[in-house]
Parts: sequence; C-alpha cells; structure tokens
Amino acid sequence: MAKDTHNRKVKELANQLKKENWNVKAHVSGYETPDSIGKNNFIPDIVATKGGKTKIIEVDTPRTENSEQLAAFQRSAAHQKNATFEQVITTPRKKKN
Repeated sequence: MAKDTHNRKVKELANQLKKENWNVKAHVSGYETPDSIGKNNFIPDIVATKGGKTKIIEVDTPRTENSEQLAAFQRSAAHQKNATFEQVITTPRKKKN
C-alpha cells in the first residue's frame, strides 16, 4: 500500500517539475531512471535539471526512510555546483468508509 502512495507522489512531483520545464528523470514508469548515487548505488526518486541547477528529490513514507540513503543524496548534492537535495514525506491517503 505504501508503495502506491510513494509512486503516486513521485509521479505527481515529476509531472509538476516537467510542467516547470525541468529535465526530469524519475524512478517510476514513464520516466527515464536517474543514475545511482554513492557506493551503495542508491537511486533517487527524482533528479531534475534546468539552467545549470540540479534537484535531487527522495520521496519517503513515514516508515520507508533510509538514513544512509538520505546521507548519500545530501553528500552528492553538496559536491555538485547548484545542486539541492529535498526529502518529501508523503502519507497514505485515508480510506473512505
């Protein structure tokens, strides 16, 4: 269930960035997969580039957070010029009765 919530949010963010003319790679169907980062080859959910800027975005649900992965993405952004890292926490939609 959490995976559906996660993938829906990744797609939503990727589509929004695309509308804002970012070049988007996303770890969901319909997009080219971003390159892996770090010695453990973590794949970020979204890597977007525009005008020399890079955004690395990781979407997590409250139970999927991986501190090692987040640290790798933060380090990668810190070592690139004009790069930022964002973590987005998404929560599953409430079921309607």
